[in-house]
Amino acid sequence: MKDERIEQAKNKIRSEITVIIFCGVAISFLVKMLVFNMNIQQCMTEYLILILSPLYQFIRMHMMKISIYNKQGNKKTVKILIVTIIFLVIAFFVNSKRYNSNGSIVFIPILLAAFVAIATFFIVNKFNKQMSIKYDDEFNDETDDKK
Repeated sequence: MKDERIEQAKNKIRSEITVIIFCGVAISFLVKMLVFNMNIQQCMTEYLILILSPLYQFIRMHMMKISIYNKQGNKKTVKILIVTIIFLVIAFFVNSKRYNSNGSIVFIPILLAAFVAIATFFIVNKFNKQMSIKYDDEFNDETDDKK
């Protein structure tokens, strides 16, 4: 028989190592793109990990009826928005220095990517808020039925 505390500790350790690996992949991707001037084809593995990992987490959490929304989400939303904007500004300046010599327009793809990222973030955040309310109602109904 396994102790539940041991299982929770193992799960916590696994989740922490996953975050560490994800951050390492993100740093690797940024270094390859910004320092070594590699293109996206040369960084495809990191790019796919960065895109598919949160997507898997989002889908899996909703399959298990776990919501990631919390009541203090507005402060986190602003912080994430600020970090996204700072990252996009840095990416714009790096790309404009790299590609501006041959006259290509780099501002429009970056602006489009920013719009898609921010719109997706707010849509997912609203969806999580609605699902959180639904899951809380389901949980409360189940606990009321057991009484």
